Amino acid sequence: MEKFTYGVGNRGASFRIPTSTAHANGQGYIEDRRPASNIDPYLVSAMLVDSGVLPNSLAADLKGAFEEWRVWRRENNFENLV
Repeated sequence: MEKFTYGVGNRGASFRIPTSTAHANGQGYIEDRRPASNIDPYLVSAMLVDSGVLPNSLAADLKGAFEEWRVWRRENNFENLV
């Protein structure tokens, strides 16, 4: 997935902002509706901070570490384990 979208009450968006949050002046929660619930939550959180908060991206190191992990997982036959 290369393109992320957001929207108030939009169930098709990557990030859905509930109408109750929009009406409460931004106080509430957002829903991350992207696929791959099996991904490392710490990696996802780091990428969200990297892309939405930090002035300069530090994601190259995170992406490299994730790629190394994927290769290790494939080589050690962990692909199909739950």
